[in-house]
Amino acid sequence: MSRIMQARADNVTREQMKEQIKETIRIAQEAARDAQQEGGVPRPPVPPIPPVGIPGMQAPQNWDNVMPPQVVDISIAFFITVAVIIVGYPIMRALGKRIEGGAPVQQTVPGDIRNQLQQITQSVDAIAIEVERISEGQRFTTKMLAERSKDPMLTQIGSSAAP
Repeated sequence: MSRIMQARADNVTREQMKEQIKETIRIAQEAARDAQQEGGVPRPPVPPIPPVGIPGMQAPQNWDNVMPPQVVDISIAFFITVAVIIVGYPIMRALGKRIEGGAPVQQTVPGDIRNQLQQITQSVDAIAIEVERISEGQRFTTKMLAERSKDPMLTQIGSSAAP
């Protein structure tokens, strides 16, 4: 960077700068070859080439081994459950409405009809009591006639009184 700034300060053309850079690279390559042949200074390890992208950003990881296989199974089961709920809810709702619609609806009886039904119920109860009294009277009369037929004295009085 300092050479570029220095070159701009010296008003060096672009072609001249390219030539200077090529010369510097050539000299560095020759010095490296000479050092390697002499067995002198060992070459330092070449740093890895950083990935293309934002400086300081790590290389992408291998995502195959990041999650255990159970996580995949659970996530698949979750999404299947959600799909069944989304499809099944309207179906169950429709079935519920159909079942409710089939049940008889209890209607409320209006007040005036309810009063009339109460009067009819009271009348039927009164009639039942009177019929019970009449049947009791008939039983008593039948019992008295049966006792009369057993007693001969009462039978003669009854037959002589008849015209």
